[in-house]
Amino acid sequence: MGFNPNLLVATTDQLQIFFLVFLRVMSMVAFMPIFGSQYLPITLKIGLAFFLSLILFPITAQHGPVVLPLSLGIFVLMIAKEVFVGILIGFVASFMFVAVQFAGRLIDNQMGFTLVELVDPFTDMEVTTMGQLKVLVFTIFFLLFNGHYFLLLAMQKSFEIVPLFGMHVPAGKLAHFFTTMSGEIFVSAFKLAAPAFVALFITTVAMGIIARTVPQINVFFVGLPLQIALGMGIMVLIFPVLAEIFKRLYFDLIQDIWRLLYIIA
Repeated sequence: MGFNPNLLVATTDQLQIFFLVFLRVMSMVAFMPIFGSQYLPITLKIGLAFFLSLILFPITAQHGPVVLPLSLGIFVLMIAKEVFVGILIGFVASFMFVAVQFAGRLIDNQMGFTLVELVDPFTDMEVTTMGQLKVLVFTIFFLLFNGHYFLLLAMQKSFEIVPLFGMHVPAGKLAHFFTTMSGEIFVSAFKLAAPAFVALFITTVAMGIIARTVPQINVFFVGLPLQIALGMGIMVLIFPVLAEIFKRLYFDLIQDIWRLLYIIA
């Protein structure tokens, strides 16, 4: 029984395709919220990406033309393209968490909590107290809304909408997309921070007026505890409202990822 070289060629081609799938999935896992948390070991992330790649690998044969065998130059370009697609999707998926964190920082600026900063496990960056609290609450709501299932669905749909050999990069549309999304982040952050931020700002103005009219009062010792108590009280009162706002942010996130996929398809 002779050796069939076609078997070796087919296996090599399949390994090339699987490696490209793995790179896209690994890039998404590294940058997506929840899955890309710094608390998760790198080996666990790689194992998760490998397991998801095994599941998603058959989809690549059903969507889009597959040009084989690949030359070295084309294969290197395909590696860069798959990493780019994965980073784009993961980056967009984390945008709403940035909005929530920014909203907390706005509140902390008024409460005087900016001197106390924590380390965010999702981004490994220093964040303020309220920013971290809002991120943790939003993460809980994100999981309750089955956001982690949607992220897995986005991985699968990315290979259907943007096949391995079917991506294009319209610079103008991408620039407009990210510009619009950046504006939405600021709008969403101000919506989340507005109740506490406005109340604390009015309190600051009132304390400034009192300091000018009644200089005997030590505004620093009176104003700081008052702002902290007022800010914490307002946050407790508006938490039920935040659930609805978080739900809207979640649906906005879904729409943004679909828009991105169809732009680069």
